[in-house]
Amino acid sequence: MSYVLLAVGLLLLVKGADLLIESASKIAKLLGVPAFVVGLLIVAMGTSAPETAIGVISGIQGANLITLGDVVGSSITNVALVIALTAIVFPLKVDSSVTRREIPISIAVQGFLFAMLFTGDGLSRPEAMGLLAGMLVFLGYIVFKSKQLAAGEVADTPFEAEVFDFMDDENVIAETYSEEAPAAGGSESERTMQPHPETPEKKRESAPKLVFLLLLGLAGLVGGANLAVNSAVDIAHAFGLSEAFIGLTVVALGTSLPELVTCLIAALKKEEDIAVGNIVGSNIINVLLVLGISGTIHPISVGAGIFPDLFAMLGISLLLLGTTFFFGRISRRAGFAFFTAYVVYLLYKLLSIS
Repeated sequence: MSYVLLAVGLLLLVKGADLLIESASKIAKLLGVPAFVVGLLIVAMGTSAPETAIGVISGIQGANLITLGDVVGSSITNVALVIALTAIVFPLKVDSSVTRREIPISIAVQGFLFAMLFTGDGLSRPEAMGLLAGMLVFLGYIVFKSKQLAAGEVADTPFEAEVFDFMDDENVIAETYSEEAPAAGGSESERTMQPHPETPEKKRESAPKLVFLLLLGLAGLVGGANLAVNSAVDIAHAFGLSEAFIGLTVVALGTSLPELVTCLIAALKKEEDIAVGNIVGSNIINVLLVLGISGTIHPISVGAGIFPDLFAMLGISLLLLGTTFFFGRISRRAGFAFFTAYVVYLLYKLLSIS
């Protein structure tokens, strides 16, 4: 029964996150929130909403090892399964900016996490707050780049591009801003962006429905997270498994399914660089935001058993860096290689409990 409840919990978690993010973005636009902020929050939270909900609930319940396992396991799964399967179906070209910036940042963040866990008994509350501070710096950087994008500059990385693409696809800029005509004798560069308020009628029509959908999505997110965490703990206790093991495998796989769908769709649309940048950006956010929140709520104590998984996480990320650095793409053959590494990792986890 616990397996069914875990599956239902993960389904509620993913669907609730999707509904919450979509309705929140529309409410933000109705309220006239700046376009770049809407795009930033949707991209940042949308990629990690299920993991964040798991982190909050497990932190409150003191089951933080599920969160740690989920973050580490998701980082492995996102690369060795999600990118691998996407590359097997659609070989991926990788923008050089991902190799120069996003992947090294991801490795640095993961290395920082490894150092904190290795030098202490786990993740203390001050260290978790340090991760949150790092998240604020990362978000500040994206906000800064988003403003540059709004001014017409070219995106440096696919993650930044997706922030801007989201705003463009959702017509956030068109709905939130309008251009003033240049003054007489003025140049094109003298145009300014002015708020373009929504009509009161549209607000009155849309707001009640959007608020209801927002609350429904929030209920699904919290309820699904509760169900997933409680079921995972029950399964771990029933089979004598650690909570970290369940987080590393079952929960990580469940919370990575949205990324798999997103990557396949991006590759199908020939937006391969965004697919890879999305995954790497998600891995960064998972460590900084999810562990930051969970560890701030309740410090995370770990044993030596988690370190092979941390090595696997860093190793997979380094392999991704090497592949993109030397080849500039992830071929179908490389996809099979990453997928093989994921299967070997799962076999290792299964053999370690027998």
